Amino acid sequence: MKRGREPLLYTLSSLSSFAVDAGLFYGLHLLFSAVLGVYAEPVCNLAARALSSFYNFNMNRLVFRSRGSYGKEVLKYYCLCIPQALVSTGLITLFVNLLSVENSAGATAVKVVIDGILFVISFFIQKFWVFREKKPAFDGKPEEKKQKKRTNQRSKGTEP
Repeated sequence: MKRGREPLLYTLSSLSSFAVDAGLFYGLHLLFSAVLGVYAEPVCNLAARALSSFYNFNMNRLVFRSRGSYGKEVLKYYCLCIPQALVSTGLITLFVNLLSVENSAGATAVKVVIDGILFVISFFIQKFWVFREKKPAFDGKPEEKKQKKRTNQRSKGTEP
């Protein structure tokens, strides 16, 4: 169970974050699509992402049991989040136009597919870059290494 814990918790965290994101996107799109016209998808997606990303970052800190610097991790997270939001926005806008989607439910369905694919890629980037644990420089105790070195020097007759 230990091996599957992280992906499972990440999936649950991401699903809750996605519910916030998709709900905001749908609501904003429903309210503003008539006013924003062709700009509805990009504006609504970026606004929803901006609001849901802070929640997602803090949930993922818990998932990956992060003990690193909050400031450094939030900077790395947004170095991932911003390009990902731009890719998502571009792809959603492209497919909504290619498929001639004309309602908020259809635009949200396109968003679900695209963001689902990006979710998998994001897991690995967050695990191995954003919330990566640093490994110690050495495994043994410093005194053990010094002692071994002294013993080797004595046996060779090169001790200072």
